[in-house]
Amino acid sequence: MPATIRQSRSAIGSIIYWPGESTPRGGIVCLHGSEGGSAGWNDLNCALFAAAGFAAMAHSYTEGQPFAGPPDIDNVPLDGTETALSCMRYELAGIGCGIGLFGVSRGAEHALLVAQLMAEDGAAPLPDALAVHSPPDMIWPAFIAADFRTGQPWAGDRERPAWSWRGGHERTRPGLQLHAEHFPNPVFITEGTNDRVWNSAMAHRLVARMTDAGRAPEAHFFDGEGHIFYPEAHNREWALLEAFFGHHLALSSGRATSP
Repeated sequence: MPATIRQSRSAIGSIIYWPGESTPRGGIVCLHGSEGGSAGWNDLNCALFAAAGFAAMAHSYTEGQPFAGPPDIDNVPLDGTETALSCMRYELAGIGCGIGLFGVSRGAEHALLVAQLMAEDGAAPLPDALAVHSPPDMIWPAFIAADFRTGQPWAGDRERPAWSWRGGHERTRPGLQLHAEHFPNPVFITEGTNDRVWNSAMAHRLVARMTDAGRAPEAHFFDGEGHIFYPEAHNREWALLEAFFGHHLALSSGRATSP
């Protein structure tokens, strides 16, 4: 029987992809990378999650994306993703399943950082599980699309913050380490060993730091794959992702909502 997918618009304007008429196995907020929320990749990921039985929100955390070009990632409030998680939890309140967070590339950095800051602040409810593809291990500067088009993506101010939290930049400054080990719930990481956008050494350092702190993630490194996986590896990655979220967002899973 073919998978069916339906869509709805959430209270914050983001599109949610639903698994037809069946009860969702969980809810997932998906974060795009530097390509921007209008490029289509984030919606494709949400559709794939919906086909696997999850409700998935395509959350565009940047504003003012130009036609046929990526947006700037510049002073983006992470609080907006905290709101998206709360919105998704409200959408699925009658079901009682968990809510996950998934990010790719700059969206992976965003996801790790917002989960870390929410945990450090005791904000509740936290995401019940967190998955990232091709993450860095530190906070990077603002991404200015005009600089990228010159072939020098970091030609601008390397101290210019990409993110803000509660209106400030004290904990979102470029160069600070990401501390995913502060997040108490399950974490899943995938990376290609031939990634030429984010060097895979960053993901290895992130995994090592979490493991040393007693918070080892479920990590998968794909030999020879780049920033974007080839179809066979992509299929294997999504099977692992579906199993991870299926297990940790299930109705019966025990989860921490705050540290």
